[in-house]
Amino acid sequence: MIYAATTERSIAMVLLSIVVVGWAIYVFVNIRRSKSEVGSEIELAANRGSLPDDEVLEGSRLERVQAFGVLMLLIIALALPIYWLREGGRRSGAEQGFGERAAAAGERLAEELECVVCHGADLGGANYAPVVLDIGNQFSDEDTYIVKTTWRAPALDTVFARFDTDAENLDEVDEVRQILNYGRGVMPAWGLPGGGPLTAQEVDNIIAWLWRERISDEAARARALSAKEIAMTAHPEKTEGQVLFELHCARCHTPRWPARGAAQLPNNGGEVEVVPGPAGSGRYGPALNVVSLERLFPDIEDQISFITTGAADNVAYGDFARLGNYGMPGFGRVLSEEEIRAISEYERSLDPAEQSTVQFTELHRTKDDK
Repeated sequence: MIYAATTERSIAMVLLSIVVVGWAIYVFVNIRRSKSEVGSEIELAANRGSLPDDEVLEGSRLERVQAFGVLMLLIIALALPIYWLREGGRRSGAEQGFGERAAAAGERLAEELECVVCHGADLGGANYAPVVLDIGNQFSDEDTYIVKTTWRAPALDTVFARFDTDAENLDEVDEVRQILNYGRGVMPAWGLPGGGPLTAQEVDNIIAWLWRERISDEAARARALSAKEIAMTAHPEKTEGQVLFELHCARCHTPRWPARGAAQLPNNGGEVEVVPGPAGSGRYGPALNVVSLERLFPDIEDQISFITTGAADNVAYGDFARLGNYGMPGFGRVLSEEEIRAISEYERSLDPAEQSTVQFTELHRTKDDK
């Protein structure tokens, strides 16, 4: 080992000597070559040329440079204000173009995800969104009762008339983003935060598409009014408040309401009819009746205001200071104040005793029971 160490050290010293000697030779040769050029820089420098005398440099030449500087200053003085005046329009156009491209990307993504299968080709809502529901554990002692049925999905072209009603641009949209990310009711989560497949950019593109496809408040009110008139004509025994409740509130506050109608049992087990639970007894939203509402909103005007504006996320409402979330929409841009008052009065007329436990046999009817 001592011999090996000595050998390695000797080799290193030899290499160091070679480098030092070579560097010394290089420096010596360059010094010898440069001696013949000393004092001849003017003749040998390729970039040197004849220059004007001082009179020209400090006269016409200087004046031309100064004139050029003034010209540049004038250009800057004029160009900057013009650029500033046009910047607002340029940015607006860029934002519009970005929004249009995002909406187009969202539309393509919605086609891939088949959003229209549930929400209708015109985004006005559909009656044929296929779902598999367990209705046996609602108001019954049964552990499970699976049916394959359809779900009345809500309209998407009026989503901004019910959620994010104060949003004036896409940057202010929050509630719809929460719904897409985490789902709502039977709609699954689509965003990554809720376990879905879509990235934040893809969710934003879907929102841009929905924003582009939204209809005006006037069109939304006209549609709601038409639906109310048709329902009241078909059911003259119902009050205006009951009809409006069934059209706008029952999907969240009445069990199985959106899934009412014919349903298939699994494994070709036959067909049954899903029967809604008692009105206002609660499903996605809480139970609504004379007791719960008079405790939460002693003054009916507060209830009307709440239905008009909806629940703000993490903002308390009612006498029990419940924290709101994005689940409760606002209906002030779709319904009139008189219609919202009719809904409130109907909800406050519901009897909690009638919303008590329903026997399992009342959850559905077979064809033979009709």
